Amino acid sequence: MTRTLLCSCNRTQTMPTDVDNATVHTALCRREMGDFLQAIREPGDVLVACTQERALFTSVAELSDPPAVAPIRFVNLRETAGWSSEGQHAQAKMHALLAAARLPEPEPVPAVEYQSEGRLVIVGPAHRSVPLALRAQRLHPELSLSVVLTPDRNHPAPDALAPGIAWHSAEQPTVKGHLGRFALSWALTQPIDLSLCTQCQACLVACPSGAISSVLQIDTERCDRSGLCEQACEVVGAIRFDRADDARTLSADLVIDLLDTPLIRATDGPPGYQFSADASSDADVLAELAAWVGEFDKPRYFTYNASLCAHGRNGLTGCNACIEVCSTQAIASVFKDGKGQVQVNPNLCLGCGACGTTCPTGAMRYAYPKAEHLSRTARTLINTASAHGLAAPELLIHSSDAQRGGTALIEQLGRLAQRRQAKGLPARVLPLPVHHVAAVGPELWLSALAYGASRVTLWLSGEEAPNYRDALRDQVAWAQAVLEALGLNPDRLALVCSPDPLALDAALQVRPARSSVCTTRATFAVGVDKRQALESAVGHLMANAQADAGSTAAALPAPLPAGPWGSLNINADACTLCLSCVGACPSSALRDGGDAPLLKFTERDCVQCGLCVQTCPEDALSLNPQLQAPDDRRQTQVLHQSKPFACVRCRKPFATEAMMKTLFTRIGHHSAFSGDAIRRLSMCSDCRVIDMMESPT
Repeated sequence: MTRTLLCSCNRTQTMPTDVDNATVHTALCRREMGDFLQAIREPGDVLVACTQERALFTSVAELSDPPAVAPIRFVNLRETAGWSSEGQHAQAKMHALLAAARLPEPEPVPAVEYQSEGRLVIVGPAHRSVPLALRAQRLHPELSLSVVLTPDRNHPAPDALAPGIAWHSAEQPTVKGHLGRFALSWALTQPIDLSLCTQCQACLVACPSGAISSVLQIDTERCDRSGLCEQACEVVGAIRFDRADDARTLSADLVIDLLDTPLIRATDGPPGYQFSADASSDADVLAELAAWVGEFDKPRYFTYNASLCAHGRNGLTGCNACIEVCSTQAIASVFKDGKGQVQVNPNLCLGCGACGTTCPTGAMRYAYPKAEHLSRTARTLINTASAHGLAAPELLIHSSDAQRGGTALIEQLGRLAQRRQAKGLPARVLPLPVHHVAAVGPELWLSALAYGASRVTLWLSGEEAPNYRDALRDQVAWAQAVLEALGLNPDRLALVCSPDPLALDAALQVRPARSSVCTTRATFAVGVDKRQALESAVGHLMANAQADAGSTAAALPAPLPAGPWGSLNINADACTLCLSCVGACPSSALRDGGDAPLLKFTERDCVQCGLCVQTCPEDALSLNPQLQAPDDRRQTQVLHQSKPFACVRCRKPFATEAMMKTLFTRIGHHSAFSGDAIRRLSMCSDCRVIDMMESPT
């Protein structure tokens, strides 16, 4: 059993006294440190209700004699609950936070490895890159330095190129890759190849027009093409005006990009890459990159099931959501034999999880942690708080970044509240930290309401890329439309976007407390199947939040950003039942009728990817985003059917009346189809051949 060490922090907060296997202290990190030492020397987990002194407690445990045997966890009750204007009434909330902290750790995920040997390449014009290279050489001699100089006619060149650095000159440089495996390529159009140059300065002396700069670059506009510099460099061979092969490549572990526009256009660049047009005066860039030398690993944040992916069929692109939302350009489109899938570079992935929340099929899922762990944590928070008397708990989902993200700002808000400069988190608000807010989607938000939450608030604290904010706004709008269709107020789901803790404080205070959405709390878990989780959440809300919602249908916004639901509209007059849409459907929502000429549709299986709409040669289909009761969505309906068209010779059905009608209409009075030719179109393929043999005319 977990032993819990509570601390009132010099009596500045009121601790619950009915926590199982817990002791309450007033100065655990100081005069009562002996109680901590005694606890960690006994078998079993130890939960310390203090995060401010985490480093101190960890250091004491490491130096303990005899050594500590108990695993130690930490939970913040002070800034999240005790230091609030409602801190006196936050005991139920504290119970919930302690219960969530006692949950088993999430399942480990595979690691993605990096290895960096410190090969640093600086790319940019000489007036920026040369001074920075000299500074790097002086401050970080452990780095192996290369500099790729780009044209720099508008600025005076630095005095000279320093020895000990590999110098190159480049036009149109490109960079691909990630930490430890960057690949640079460029065109060498300069007559002087700096990788061969010995910097003997003979070319400078020989040049009659002064066209060679101190960084050994030739100004081709001033050069008189006398060839004297090439003759002076004949032994070394670094100068060639007739160079045929100008392609150059270079491998690197680290890259500093000093160009006016970045070589890597991703919103979030890969680890080991820094873009800064004025980095020549920024020592922090060097210090940060110098720390990326050695062996590193990070979690593999995602899982991907290609069999569920609706990216493409028949050479057409359907769902592109994950590619469009990724800020690191880690996701690429791959087509093979007409079937499209996506490919994720785990070394570029930074773990935002937005690809999983925008994926309509659940093919892409966030794994750090898995949805099951997050839903269990949310359910534990809500159920524990309710069991201890909190009538209408709210969930606040925020990033766990303790430096500049949600966790750091919540701690700042708690300190402001302690000084009476803010209200602090209300007693009804239960914080749920996640690696990235974009990794939590509608299936968890709506499930939290089904578990008994009265509201779910998402807090974007400013460190998120713009495309993640846009994606979350779209998803919130979609989920709010679902709530409205269920007869619930859309403010049951709220989005706060601000890096200011006082803005969050104001937003939480102005929203009135509401009763829980469901009188009967759901018990299902959000697992691997995203669509099933959405189905379970909405089904529970329909049954328990609004009695007459089970037979209603309501329109939803389009395009749908996540977990789309909807049906198909069909123009029966235009449809020929060619069934090309059936072959294009990635989720088998569309099916044929076997021997019968008809088209069947099951709304539950439709992911609204639009591949059927793109494939239809008659433009007879259109998407219809809507919300229906689960039982109605499970029903298979016939979208269109037609009478079979029989061969006029053998009477065997070989097409549909609708298809033949369209065919005859399009042919019209074309001269190629007259007499026997038009009659043969009404025959099956076998009879058509026989008829042509019998009547070759």
